[in-house]
Amino acid sequence: MTNIAEAAATKSRISSDTKHFLCLLLAVAMGALAYLAPIMGSGVGRKAFAITILVLVMYITEAASLAVISLIGCLLYWVWAGIPLSKSFAGFFNDTPWYVLGVLLLGVAAESTGLARRLAYNIICRMGTSYGKILAGMMVLNFLLTFIMPSANAKTLILCTISIGMLESFGMAKRSNIGRGLVLAMTFQSGLYSVFVIAGAAAILAKGLIESVAKVQVTYGMWLVAFLPIWILTIVASWILIMKMFPPEKRTLEGGEAYCRAELAKMGPISKNELKAVLILGVATLLWVTDQWHHISASKVGLAAGLFACLPVLGPLKKEDFAKANFPIVIFIAGAMCMGTVMADTEILKTLTAVLFKWMTPVLRSASLTAPVLLYWYNNIFHLFLGNESSMLVATLPALMQFCLKEGFNPLAVGMLWTFATGGKVFLYQMSALALGYSFGCFTAKDLFKLGVALFFVESFLLLVILPWYWPLIGLAWR
Repeated sequence: MTNIAEAAATKSRISSDTKHFLCLLLAVAMGALAYLAPIMGSGVGRKAFAITILVLVMYITEAASLAVISLIGCLLYWVWAGIPLSKSFAGFFNDTPWYVLGVLLLGVAAESTGLARRLAYNIICRMGTSYGKILAGMMVLNFLLTFIMPSANAKTLILCTISIGMLESFGMAKRSNIGRGLVLAMTFQSGLYSVFVIAGAAAILAKGLIESVAKVQVTYGMWLVAFLPIWILTIVASWILIMKMFPPEKRTLEGGEAYCRAELAKMGPISKNELKAVLILGVATLLWVTDQWHHISASKVGLAAGLFACLPVLGPLKKEDFAKANFPIVIFIAGAMCMGTVMADTEILKTLTAVLFKWMTPVLRSASLTAPVLLYWYNNIFHLFLGNESSMLVATLPALMQFCLKEGFNPLAVGMLWTFATGGKVFLYQMSALALGYSFGCFTAKDLFKLGVALFFVESFLLLVILPWYWPLIGLAWR
């Protein structure tokens, strides 16, 4: 039996290695085609574009570790394309990867001290012990937190930490259907909901760009009312999709509320380390929520809180706990941000933007009813190349506003829709919050792709049936 098992494991490993090698060959071939294509003018632009396509295909197919792919891309930008080191590795000088490292350490603190499990038991006692009710309640909680916690990374940390505790309550493994569905839902929606209201960084940035370029006022109330029906229906659709894609192994928690209370009794009074974790998380959350007053960036707060948790005596983490943080994810995020910087500093972004508007102009002129959906699709295609939301908005929104003023479209309606479309994602490199949720080890990149594609079509349908009649009623006519 042992020999049979070893043979099966060897065969599986060889099959996996072959698959990854074929994915690598595909990435190289696509990169070569991009280099030979007469798209970019300069030699540096052609090389940078080829490397970008190579890296994107490797990301999508997971030909190697995500962190390794990121470092390969940075190295090729530097060595082959001749892009300066400060630009090729610019993502490592950005605060986002280090912010993610900080919140990863906070997640380790909450999980290792038992705080996550304690929080989960208490929440289940109040929400009920039905998995369907818990999932729906967590989705609503995710949206409500958007109003007071603009950072998608911070929301992902808190909600995924609680979700991990719930997995332990249900006695499920991380890669169980319950684990995959719950953690994936919390991760995906943390980023998606940040564009439903003017709370997340992308929506706030878009508000400023629309007002400065198009000279129209963007109000908090109008933004909320405009997307409210879509938000409600998105929660319903997300709940149905998660329940269908990842049918739970258990519909209800055995023993119900009595079980949760018995487990809380077993845990006993809150421990000293749990209190330390609560204090550090509480202070960090308070600073995240009140950043409009003290102006300390969320990244500084997250990294400082995470490192403080590692200090002897003062923090709840032991020396060996530091290694539990998923450091490859930090490298992956930094590398993905390097790609965006290189695209902005070379002719790649300018060329892609020109091509985008060349295709878009005649279609939007002739298709007023389907224009919102077409604009949503265009945004998602563009988002595949430039993963960072803020960079994409800065690169495209001013030109889009000028296009609207020239062609007679309502810049407020178009700008709001363009910003909303950035919430749709199918790959990990498109948002650091996705990579953060992925680091908990519950879902795969394939799971994210399946949910992202399904919600892409759901949102397309909602835009098609709601916007043409609802937005004109609230003063957001398309033209």
